[in-house]
Amino acid sequence: MEEQRHRYGPPLYSLTSMILSIRLFLSLLWIRYGATKLKREQLALLEEAVEVYTREFERFLKFISEVFANAPFFISAEVAGALDASKNDDYKEITVPAGKTYEVLLSVDSVNSYIAWDFSLVQGKINMDIGFSLEFLSPSGDKTLMLPYRRYESDQGNFCTLMGGSYKLIWDNTYSTFFRKVVRYKVDCIPPVTEPVESD
Repeated sequence: MEEQRHRYGPPLYSLTSMILSIRLFLSLLWIRYGATKLKREQLALLEEAVEVYTREFERFLKFISEVFANAPFFISAEVAGALDASKNDDYKEITVPAGKTYEVLLSVDSVNSYIAWDFSLVQGKINMDIGFSLEFLSPSGDKTLMLPYRRYESDQGNFCTLMGGSYKLIWDNTYSTFFRKVVRYKVDCIPPVTEPVESD
């Protein structure tokens, strides 16, 4: 890492110094000539400095992106197994818009069945979470909270059913005003294991 800093650091440091000089020039200019307009020569000098900075910064970014793209210490997504995991047909990917919920309804026939879930948010530049809860819906339409609401980035768990009926898994994004959430999930209802009947 030290070698990379010595090799690629100085061009970035000089670009940083240049933009700081431009900023200092502007600050001093505005302090000194607060109410007056910039002279044509000053404006031309400022425009040229900004153009040089922009051109050099773009060149540096292109160069450093090629360095990282060809770096031997990065591995591809295929090697890491990320693509294989996303190709798994058991998982579904859904988008929960800001201010909305997404629900999965499972019908459970037997007591002591297990409802199992595994989900995670597809994260971007900002780490996000989503609300998750589990409800039981009686035939009369009454709701009973079985797993209390909590916010997660990811969760894996199961719940042993106390009675047959409908169970609703809820991903809740109603608290978010701006951000939609992309959720990869898998849910399953596993019936109870029955003891084999011994014959005489």
